[in-house]
Amino acid sequence: MVYDVCFLLLQSIAHDARTLNLARTLVKNGKSVLLLGIGTADDCAHLALEGLIFIPILPPTPLSKLFLRWMKFYVFLFFKRNEFCSRIYCAEDVFTLPMAVMLASKFNSKVIYDSREIFSALASNHSRPLRQKIITLIEKKYVKNVTRMFTSGELDSEYLSTYLSIPTPVVIMNVPPFSTPNHSNLLRDKYSIPKNSRILIYQGWIAEGRGIIEVVKALQHLPEMVLCLVGDGEFQTVVLERARQEHVENRVIFCGKVPYDHLPLLTASADAGICFIEPISLSYSFALPNKLFEYCMAGIPTLVSDLPAMRRVLEEFPIGILVDPKATSILIAKSIRELFDEQFQLKFHEIQTTAARNYCWENQEHKVLDIFTS
Repeated sequence: MVYDVCFLLLQSIAHDARTLNLARTLVKNGKSVLLLGIGTADDCAHLALEGLIFIPILPPTPLSKLFLRWMKFYVFLFFKRNEFCSRIYCAEDVFTLPMAVMLASKFNSKVIYDSREIFSALASNHSRPLRQKIITLIEKKYVKNVTRMFTSGELDSEYLSTYLSIPTPVVIMNVPPFSTPNHSNLLRDKYSIPKNSRILIYQGWIAEGRGIIEVVKALQHLPEMVLCLVGDGEFQTVVLERARQEHVENRVIFCGKVPYDHLPLLTASADAGICFIEPISLSYSFALPNKLFEYCMAGIPTLVSDLPAMRRVLEEFPIGILVDPKATSILIAKSIRELFDEQFQLKFHEIQTTAARNYCWENQEHKVLDIFTS
C-alpha cells in the first residue's frame, strides 16, 4: 500500500498531542496516514478505530537513552524500508529527519519537517555542547532535502528562516481541539487531596528549566496548595529531593504520564496551571508550550513566565499572570495567589471561552491541509 502521509516520531504516540492532532486532521479529510513511532498493541487498536495505522517500532521503555532508541529505530526502518511506502514523510523532530530523508529518497517522495523546537539550541543540551553540535550538524545537513517545514511559533519561524537560510516556515500552533471545561474532582479523589486545598498542576516533561523547582520552593509560602506533576523525566528525583529540603514533599504529587486523550479531564480537575519556563536555552526563550493553551481550554488560569511568545498571548488574552523567570519564591507565591483573586477570576472567566476559541486546533487545520496537500 502507498500511504498519503507517513509520520515518524521518536516518542510515545499516546502522549504526542501534536502528531495525533496532525494525523487526525488528515484522516478526517480523506488522507491515508501511517504512524511509525513508540507505542503498544493497545495503541494500534485504539488508533485503528479512527482510521489511523500505527506501527510501534519500539515499545515504551522507562527513560531509555536517546541514542540507543535512535539507533534501534533507524536500524529497524533501514531493514524494513520497503514496507513503508508513502507520498510524504513527515519528520516530527530533528532525530527522525535523517530517517524521513532515507525513506523519501527510496520512493522519490516529499519530506516535511515539523521543527517543534529550536533543535539547534535545546534546553536538555545547554550543558552538553558536543551533543548539541552533532544535532545541529544533522539538522543543517538534512534540512536541504525538506520540501516544506513548519514550526509551533512565530519567533521560531523567524529565527530558523535566518539561521538555516530558508523561506520563513509556516506556523502551526501547538494547541488543543476546542472543548468546553468539564470540571471534576478527579485529582482530588485519586490522591485524597483535602477539599480546602487548592490544586496546582504542571503537565509535561519533568526537566530542568521548566520552573518546577521554583514552584516547589514557593510552596513553603503557600500552605493551602498542592502541586500535581503530570509527566515523567529523570529530573523528578531532583524535584523530590528539593521538596524534602523545603519540607513540602507531602504536597508534591507525582502523577506519572497520562495519555493525551485522557489529559483534559485531569487538567480540569485542578485549580490553576503552571507554565513557568526558564530561558536556559534559545528554544526555551522562544517557548510557546501547548500546556498554556490546554490549561485555558480546561478553564483554569496559569502562572506564566514572562517570555516573549507567551507575553504576546497574555497581552491579547489575560489567561494567566506573568512572572519574571528570575523571580524569588516569595514573588512566585504572591503571583500564584493572584490567580485566585476574585477580580482576576471574574476577568479570566469572562474571556476564557473567547481565548479558547481563538487558540484551538480547529483554527490550525487549514494550514495543515495546505502543507500536506499542496
